[in-house]
Amino acid sequence: MSSARIVRSARDSLVLRPDIEDEDEPEDPHLGLGSRGGRPRARPPKAMRRQDRILLFLEKISVSFDGFKALNDLTLYIRQGELRCVIGPNGAGKTTIMDIITGKTRPDSGSAWFTRDLNLLENDEVAIAQAGIGRKFQKPSVFENLTVFQNLELALAGSKSVWRTFRARLEAGEIEFIDEILGRIALRDERGRQTGLLSHGQKQWLEIGMILAQRPKLLLLDEPVAGMAPAEIDRTVELLRDLEGAHSIMVVEHDMEFVRAIARETVTVLHQGAVLAEGSMDFVQKHPAVIEAYLGEALC
Repeated sequence: MSSARIVRSARDSLVLRPDIEDEDEPEDPHLGLGSRGGRPRARPPKAMRRQDRILLFLEKISVSFDGFKALNDLTLYIRQGELRCVIGPNGAGKTTIMDIITGKTRPDSGSAWFTRDLNLLENDEVAIAQAGIGRKFQKPSVFENLTVFQNLELALAGSKSVWRTFRARLEAGEIEFIDEILGRIALRDERGRQTGLLSHGQKQWLEIGMILAQRPKLLLLDEPVAGMAPAEIDRTVELLRDLEGAHSIMVVEHDMEFVRAIARETVTVLHQGAVLAEGSMDFVQKHPAVIEAYLGEALC
């Protein structure tokens, strides 16, 4: 694990941050200006230029909806190949973070970069997806009338349309790539099956496979094991462990047993739109402020 420093966050909780050594950087005139507050940063922050492994950089992000502050001065860094778990009570801001990253929501203020080349606040959802960010929503979004293989075929990076996809003949490398994905998501034996006949867990895996077909650098997974049977949850743990390192992954989840099973390094706890605590699972589950945020009950 890279060097780190402990800083204070909201409500004086301890937060683990990458040692970016950026305190001496002159204040950027664009810092803290989102699409509603002015022009965002014209260049990536110095932290990203100094630290090659930072893939996603969110700094001082705030956003309000009808007077409700969904995110409050939130800062979050995700490294290349990292699997980051984000937890927190309902209304903590977890989904809003994903909306900011994917361009669905514009913040009132803050900076958001994906790699050193893409300012997330200056690009739309399509451009952000094409840059290598794939998002899986809680409810599976698959084509139930098509086969498993056809779903993955449609999702291949570079596919233009349903009609063109099914008229074109796949190259050998594309077929091999789809077969590799089918093996990873444990659906190789179901390749010709109609997707609507799959179990809930299998549909969840297929959607993850469809994201993988787009060759993403960052996967955003919203409650990937919601509604799964225990055996399906175990298989999902294996899948994410297999993907860790090859992709950066951000998982939003309420199932603490699942989080404990996949969280090898950092867990981020959100509360009232801010980072409440950040560190190992053992660290955050014993943190007094985290326990209080979960209505006085210790994390499982």
